[in-house]
Amino acid sequence: MVRRRISRVARRPARVPTFLSRAALCRLADITDRQLRVWEEEELIAPVRIIELEGNREPLYTRKALERVRLIRTLAEELEINLPGIEVILNLLERLAG
Repeated sequence: MVRRRISRVARRPARVPTFLSRAALCRLADITDRQLRVWEEEELIAPVRIIELEGNREPLYTRKALERVRLIRTLAEELEINLPGIEVILNLLERLAG
């Protein structure tokens, strides 16, 4: 008689989105609040949500936004690419991924 092994696949719990505050995003990406504001004005990055917190509007970002900010920082600081060039690169990467 042949025994079959039944493998039990561990089920992952449903992924709960993790949101980062503006301060947390800046700290984790090692950028200043001013840099983030400039990149938002240039529409290179955008918050996924804006919540009201104690009368103030607080933008929230995802981990994907954190990766994007790190890429923008690398392109700007290490490769010395200007903002229009970064926009072109990001658009090309999105087209290749999409």
